[in-house]
Amino acid sequence: MRELLTEIFESLRKNRLRTFLTGFSVAWGIFMLVVLLGAGNGLMHGMLANFGTRMVSSGRIWGGYTSVGYGGFDKYRWVTMDGKDLEIIRNEFSDYVTDNVCPIKSFTYDTAAFRQQTMTVSTVGVVPGYMRISGSELTKGRYINDLDIRLKRKSCVIDENLEKVLFKGGEDPIGKRIFIGKFTYTVVGVVKNDGYGAYSDVLIPYDTGVLLYAGGNNSVSNVAFEFRPEITEKQSEEFEEKLRARLSRRHGFSPDDVNAFYISNNMQFYKELMTVFRALDIFIWMIGFGTLFAGIVGVSNIMLVSVRERTTEIGIRKALGASPRSVITLVIAEAITITAMFGYVGMCLGVGTMEAVNAYLTNRGNVYAGTIFEQVNIFVNPTVEIPIVLSATAVLIISGIIAGYIPAKRAAAVKTIDALRDGI
Repeated sequence: MRELLTEIFESLRKNRLRTFLTGFSVAWGIFMLVVLLGAGNGLMHGMLANFGTRMVSSGRIWGGYTSVGYGGFDKYRWVTMDGKDLEIIRNEFSDYVTDNVCPIKSFTYDTAAFRQQTMTVSTVGVVPGYMRISGSELTKGRYINDLDIRLKRKSCVIDENLEKVLFKGGEDPIGKRIFIGKFTYTVVGVVKNDGYGAYSDVLIPYDTGVLLYAGGNNSVSNVAFEFRPEITEKQSEEFEEKLRARLSRRHGFSPDDVNAFYISNNMQFYKELMTVFRALDIFIWMIGFGTLFAGIVGVSNIMLVSVRERTTEIGIRKALGASPRSVITLVIAEAITITAMFGYVGMCLGVGTMEAVNAYLTNRGNVYAGTIFEQVNIFVNPTVEIPIVLSATAVLIISGIIAGYIPAKRAAAVKTIDALRDGI
């Protein structure tokens, strides 16, 4: 084995320029494959970051405007959900959804203040079960609880953006009182930002908000719900159809009017998103293999040239007793060495490039602009996972074998007498 490697590297050393140019095409091919795969991962992670930590098996319902006249009513009529709709969803559709049906209501868009620091925020009423559906992650304190709802406490949960603006210097916000408009609220918890951009929601107990801002009106902005674990995608679509038909009877709009109620199905959206990225992965591998194939063709052509130049040498080897198998092994080993050596360099450069891009994006982190923190979630963590690197390594080895096979077969087919005559 040692003699074989020594002979291979001696051959490469004698043809440095040819070896470099041939190897460069392989290195460029694997470099582009790794970079493209990393970019695809970055886009996928960015989209999933925008999707947030919300439950996949959940959804939301919003009221909208009727787009057609129905039942004696004119079109362009606003349809508003209320507590009765929640009971319908919870009781009549219990085969599809759990009891965790959560009303959500936006109350005000006002200024939050603590001492001299201020920030414009949206006040949103929620119930405890919404934490599970929204995937909110607490960094400090607790979430809105049942006691907050029952006693109509003026408690609130803020996000990290608002914490950074109002509580500078690392001051603990838990237990502090902040002003939101003309009311004061006690901060009981801090949640991570969901990555939707440069705004902050302050979460307050739903019943407190109804009392303070809505005068007891139990209409809701939207409803979040959780599918049962056994529900399939097809059943979730059935749920949408049946729910729209049921609500159309209650609110007097056409069952075919999709604008009257908007139903967002996270299960379906997530599957569609994953389908898109699976197609993107296939496309990226096709482009990467195309680029790498060009390098493989180059290696194969150079090995053909090398075999032609070494015809006499091969003839002498066979005259001294070398078997066709040993000749094939020599040529294929040289091809694998070129592809593996330069391919590994290209792979390392590709991985290093994506790590550098990831470090740059991480260092950017949150972009501060006045009183606003804006998260960049278009391109997140564009690194290449270990399985992909191992797959690329396997591709390199297979590429070397493919690149050397045809030249090796031609070398093994050289007749000893013809090879010696050619060298005279």
